[in-house]
Amino acid sequence: MQRAEKKSANDGNGSSEKALKDIMARLRQQGASVVKRIEISDIVVDERVRLKCQIPVCDSYNKNLMCPPHVPSVAFFREALARYTRAILIQMTAPLPEAITDRACRDVYAPAKKLHELVNLAEKWAFDYQFRFATGLIGGCCRLCDECVAAKDGRVCRHPFKARPSMEAMGIDVVETVLHAGLSIRFPIENEVTWTGVVLI
Repeated sequence: MQRAEKKSANDGNGSSEKALKDIMARLRQQGASVVKRIEISDIVVDERVRLKCQIPVCDSYNKNLMCPPHVPSVAFFREALARYTRAILIQMTAPLPEAITDRACRDVYAPAKKLHELVNLAEKWAFDYQFRFATGLIGGCCRLCDECVAAKDGRVCRHPFKARPSMEAMGIDVVETVLHAGLSIRFPIENEVTWTGVVLI
């Protein structure tokens, strides 16, 4: 007797949509400020975003394994992105402090770390639904470690299954992408900061 194949969430459009809705609901339960399903065509890739990693040079450039020049090229990412069909946009928002102190900086970056956690979770849940190419991108540089090994001797990543590059590192224009998704965003930031990540499905 022939063994039955395990049915995946992406075998049919209906089950696929149900899976995405479940992932999005779980993200909201975990505290995401905004969760929205978007089309891949909403994601704007612009080489000028990567240019801003180097001019003026970002303090994470070549000092973080999840930042340029250690991540795939914009051209490679653009080709890979075209193979996806949809994505889940995730945002975490926090008020900006009136004064810049060490405590204030920790408060501002706390939502970024939470976003990283949510992106990892969403990617895992997508894998559980057998979206085998699900890929998560975070907002801002990876901050899993106080100092990345890239800043020292270039050893392998301490957290290879958790570390993820940012949308910006891959050349994604986050502002235009958010606007294309029908959401609002303020640039430059004023009273609050919004960290944005995405999971490609």
